[in-house]
Amino acid sequence: MSTPTDAPPSEGAEAAPTLAVEEVPTEADEAVVEPDNDAEHGAAGTAGTADTDDVEAITRTYGRPSRTIPLVLLAAVGGYIMMLTLGTALQLRLSAMDEATATTVYSRITTVSGILMLFAIPLIGALSDRTTSRFGRRRPWILGGYLVSLACMAAIGTMTSHLVIGAAYVVGITAAQAGFNAYSVIPVEGVPNKMRARVMGFMGMMGALAMSAGAAIAGRLVGTPALMMTVPVLLALATTFPLILLYKDPQRDKDDVPALDLRGLFAGFFVNPRKHPNFGWVWLSRFLAGVAMTAFLAFFVLYLITNLHFSPAEAGAKAGLLSLYSAPVSIVLFTGSGWLSDKMGRRKPFVIGSALVMALALVIGGQAGSFNQFIVAWMVFAVGQAMYLTVDLALCAQVLPNEADTGKDMAVFGLALNLPNILVPAVAPTILGPGNNYTLLWGVAAALCALGAVVIPLVKGVK
Repeated sequence: MSTPTDAPPSEGAEAAPTLAVEEVPTEADEAVVEPDNDAEHGAAGTAGTADTDDVEAITRTYGRPSRTIPLVLLAAVGGYIMMLTLGTALQLRLSAMDEATATTVYSRITTVSGILMLFAIPLIGALSDRTTSRFGRRRPWILGGYLVSLACMAAIGTMTSHLVIGAAYVVGITAAQAGFNAYSVIPVEGVPNKMRARVMGFMGMMGALAMSAGAAIAGRLVGTPALMMTVPVLLALATTFPLILLYKDPQRDKDDVPALDLRGLFAGFFVNPRKHPNFGWVWLSRFLAGVAMTAFLAFFVLYLITNLHFSPAEAGAKAGLLSLYSAPVSIVLFTGSGWLSDKMGRRKPFVIGSALVMALALVIGGQAGSFNQFIVAWMVFAVGQAMYLTVDLALCAQVLPNEADTGKDMAVFGLALNLPNILVPAVAPTILGPGNNYTLLWGVAAALCALGAVVIPLVKGVK
């Protein structure tokens, strides 16, 4: 299962893991991004028609897709391991240092990092679009982001000060997300529209497999914190290096780069729900589901330590087992639920059903008194989450207000999964209280997730 923070790139640049805010395309990029949505809207398209978005045009600018695709898929393995493991590794690191304060410190760190990413990621994305380096637009940000993250994670693995660890994680996870987002643009730019869906599907499967591998790595390396924190980033660098080396990342001319309008950049992240009620209802439902996913996935390792009384090393090993158990389920549902929804031509029943399944899983998890009981909750959640992230994305695509703003509006939907990463860690310690009341925390999250299912029938004109 993937966390909302780490949504897969199937959502424009919110990657299925989607896990932060997508970069907002400039006018120069819209011709590339918009075709992604032509199939959903049934539009003939303009700049992104099948006549222009072909293999030859892509090849001239970005290199052969037949070479780009395997490079993208290889990079996905390490990238997902990095993005889906660093949070778990931080929980284990803090718990090993001081179990009594781990939950509070972790919540504070992730809240601050979430706030920073909320503003930094769109800005970095805009800067990436405007980069005129002779090494291209994306490669400098991918490599730079991963290297900065590596240095920060090394500091976390060797330092014992909560202040230093917190500062290093905030900078490191933001840098990692920035690099991953820059990477996530390549499957959109360098892959023809007719091949893009299949590539995204394979990336989603890579993400499911990577989470199992990442959790297992964290569990095995918990006794050596420096390696536990740095190995995920090193794997990302290793699997991404062939892409950095071989991908044809075109250099932009300085005269073709538009001025950076910060006010316009952030103002664009508002869509009037009164004017576009379908958009508003789907966004609200997605936000409520995001709260549930964050509450469960961001705190389950701490739950294993504080409520089921595993040591940090044991909790890390159990997290690896859980991810291994759920990986086949996630892979099947990431691919199968989307295919079935397309075949039936229906979105809302799948979104409603999957949200209710996640709510049920949270209730089961809150009542679990043993690891075997928690496994049941985890597997039920895996079913609901994989189905939700797949089909809800298609529902989002069908309620976009304007095809010309596809990229920006999908970024707004990305915020629905990113805002919970700020709010939940900030509120969770108060709900948990001194007794670590996960029954209450996950019960509240289950109610909100169920409410997210209830509002979906209010969406009109979509089956």
